[in-house]
Amino acid sequence: MQQRDSEYCDFRELTARVMTWNAGATKPNTIRGTGEDRNFFRELLEPENPPDILVFGFQELVDLENKKITAKSFFKKKKNKEDSDSEHMSHQYRAWRDHLIRVLDDHCPKQNYVLLHTANLVGLFTCVFIKATERPNIRDICAAEIKLGFSGRVGNKGALVVRFFIDDSSLCFINCHLAAGQTQTVHRNNDAASIMEQAPLPKNRSPSDCENYFVGGGDGSMVLDHEICILNGDLNYRIDAMPRNTVIQAVKEGNLPKLLDRDQLLLSRKRNPGFRLRAFIEAPITFAPTYKYDPGTDNYDTSDKQRSPAWCDRLLYRGLGRIKQVDYRRHDTIRVSDHRPVSGKFKIRVKTINAKKQDSTKDKAEVEFEAVRRRIAGDIK
Repeated sequence: MQQRDSEYCDFRELTARVMTWNAGATKPNTIRGTGEDRNFFRELLEPENPPDILVFGFQELVDLENKKITAKSFFKKKKNKEDSDSEHMSHQYRAWRDHLIRVLDDHCPKQNYVLLHTANLVGLFTCVFIKATERPNIRDICAAEIKLGFSGRVGNKGALVVRFFIDDSSLCFINCHLAAGQTQTVHRNNDAASIMEQAPLPKNRSPSDCENYFVGGGDGSMVLDHEICILNGDLNYRIDAMPRNTVIQAVKEGNLPKLLDRDQLLLSRKRNPGFRLRAFIEAPITFAPTYKYDPGTDNYDTSDKQRSPAWCDRLLYRGLGRIKQVDYRRHDTIRVSDHRPVSGKFKIRVKTINAKKQDSTKDKAEVEFEAVRRRIAGDIK
């Protein structure tokens, strides 16, 4: 039936812009109204042709270093300290939400966007906006958080998942922050597997709903059950086995293929058949590594640690025949963090089911299926 959906579905195209940014605890009041801020959002929103769906995915929106999220602090937290930390985080998220609403009003005055969903988990923050004209077409908004820090007990690393239907198509957006460290590729791969293998969303118990809205026999409880998935985040994959000065020289020369050959995510995709992010596509990377900068500058890390540049910040997507990425870029207009923001624009094909046509197609499909069943039964005999 899913192979024959063109016989009983009407399709239309929507656009989505997804941004991912490890903001390094940047507060909106430090950039509000500056040229950097205005240029960044103008570049991101394309006011002359704004997207139907806007997804902002932040990581480290609060200072994880200052929070000292360690095993000791986790097990020995004082109640009043916990309350004050929580209040500080809530204020930071509200400040960013309000800033994004103002920015949309300023840059896209002809488009009325509505806030569809917000979610936060320690430093992670997701904000989803939709054009007001599309809001009536959306239903069943569900969200979940997946904690990956300290064996799933702490959310300093993890993912925020949001799912909704638009028309009769299921969309899922995942904002994640995976394990850090040059040598932690296996840990990152395990984090990705944990996100894909959990079932954090409500299970749909209607067989007909599952047939119509999900793929692979899924019931909507897992990320990969959805027809269209977009994953963003600070995935923290680094460049393997190359000295820092060699990496920087290759960036200066524009020799990105040399570095991409050693990118841990691309190597895992190539070498590891069990790598769970192989289910996703990534558009070709044509921009310089997005990490790690001296904040406020264009210089890669000159601190004592002298971390090597890497493509930590990524966008991946999934949805055979239903989604196409039309750009993949980093944004250099804003330099306040040690990461550069990355965004992608997507064309998404959503469907509306015609019940009468579906019944007719199902009758034909059942006849064909019966013929196949008989042939297989004959072969077995």
